[in-house]
Amino acid sequence: MVGGPSLIVPVETYDLIDTTNLSALVANFARVHMLLAMFDGEPDKWIEFFESCGTPEERRRDLPFAEEVKRRMIGDPEYLSRLRRVVGELSELI
Repeated sequence: MVGGPSLIVPVETYDLIDTTNLSALVANFARVHMLLAMFDGEPDKWIEFFESCGTPEERRRDLPFAEEVKRRMIGDPEYLSRLRRVVGELSELI
C-alpha cells in the first residue's frame, strides 16, 4: 500500500441552520451556538471553514460575525467564557 493504511475518522454533522430569514437575535444565537459546538469556540477555525468551503451566503452573512467575535476575544480575554455561560443559561431556560 502506497503511503500506508488509510485512517477513517468519524465526523459528527449537524443539520443546516438557515439564518437568512431569522431575527438578528435568533440568527446570532445560532451563530454563537455553531461557533461553540462545531468549532470549540475557536473563531479562526470557523473563519478558515468559511474561506475554504463556505457558501457565498455564509461568507456574506456569517463571516463578518466570526471576525467580530475574534476581534472581541482579542480585546477581552473573558469574552468566550461569557458567551459559553450565557448560551448555557439561555438553553437551561428553554
